[in-house]
Amino acid sequence: MPERVLSPLKQPRPRTAIRSSYESTTRTLRIDKDVDQKLGEIAGNERVSMNVIANKALRRYVDWEANAEKFGTVTTSSSTIKKFFDYLTDDHAKEMGKWWGENQVPGIITFYFKKFDFDSVLKALEFLGAQYGRAFTFEHSFEGKTHTLIVKHDMGFKASAFYAEAVKAAFAHLGLGTDIFVTDDAVIAISPPDPAHPLNRSNVEGTTDLKYASTKQRP
Repeated sequence: MPERVLSPLKQPRPRTAIRSSYESTTRTLRIDKDVDQKLGEIAGNERVSMNVIANKALRRYVDWEANAEKFGTVTTSSSTIKKFFDYLTDDHAKEMGKWWGENQVPGIITFYFKKFDFDSVLKALEFLGAQYGRAFTFEHSFEGKTHTLIVKHDMGFKASAFYAEAVKAAFAHLGLGTDIFVTDDAVIAISPPDPAHPLNRSNVEGTTDLKYASTKQRP
């Protein structure tokens, strides 16, 4: 097997609005020949160095795969998940989302990030979204005192109901008040609730139909 020096290990830019940098170190690794060839092909196709591709794979393993194995996480296609939701009633989708948010989310987030708070929930949504889990795309913005979280997917209203209930349950654990809006392909959470938010304005066409049962802030 050839010896390939992957150094310095250049870290990929995180998929967040804040640009972060990581320290790098030099390490010599021995890798299988076929892996070396595939790394070269991928690097060539993406027009980046092999260090970037190798480090991306290693980071995915240490951040996601190693822990995912402990939870029995399996990978399946979005079309399979969509088909699964198609067989559920709206109520079943909501019940599943509530159960997952109450019984699974706090434990998973605490295991990954060693705490369960608002910041760790944001990190978890990044992980489960485009970064690693790829179940959906996630956007977060903060303006004034209001956080806006948007989960986008292409799996229909029942998936939106599932995610909405999961978000409600998770935020209820944190004692955070949250306005939630749903469409067939997105869930929008606004915390704390903001009556002045465009989606809460009665003169915006269609917003009444989007409003979902919200969580109340813990006294």
